[in-house]
Amino acid sequence: MQNRPETHRVFNALFLDPGLNNTGVSVYRIDQYDCKVLGIEAGTLKAIRLIDDSGIDDEVHEERVIKRLQMGRGLRTWLEIYRPDIVVTESPFFDRKKPNSFQILSEVLTTLYDEVLRYNRMVRFQKLAPQAVKKSLGVAGIKGKEIVKEAVEKTPLIMEHFPRGIDHLDEHAIDATAVGYAWLKTKSELFTGG
Repeated sequence: MQNRPETHRVFNALFLDPGLNNTGVSVYRIDQYDCKVLGIEAGTLKAIRLIDDSGIDDEVHEERVIKRLQMGRGLRTWLEIYRPDIVVTESPFFDRKKPNSFQILSEVLTTLYDEVLRYNRMVRFQKLAPQAVKKSLGVAGIKGKEIVKEAVEKTPLIMEHFPRGIDHLDEHAIDATAVGYAWLKTKSELFTGG
């Protein structure tokens, strides 16, 4: 076995597909020395299942304020379990047919960023454009809900960590996993495969 440098370590990168009702979360465990993905965990924070411990009166504040705080609290659990060194999120996309969704997603993103800062100010927070995520999977410009899932299922680097497939994951968890893959592609000089 080759001697590893003192700086060798495994780090966790946490990836997000943000939403007010559902936020996809995926964690990649990465061997920094071998530049290899050791494992992937994914799931979805669902506002309907998250406990509201904000203490905010729902008759005083909009429902979305409470949901945002629930998402932040749900993210906190993932942060405490996986202790990521970096958090990368898909950035909001402006759709002129749904301008309010951009504002809401921006608010959710701010809440998630604030939660990461409260957790650990040394954790980097980075955004990736939705187009970059689709491009990394080779499906840029193609519309449809299933297109990302189909592309992920054809990506060996991801699928080797899901030997039973990804049917147990919803679209939000799959999208967060795709954000992770896109981020790895930005580091393509380090990572190979898939």
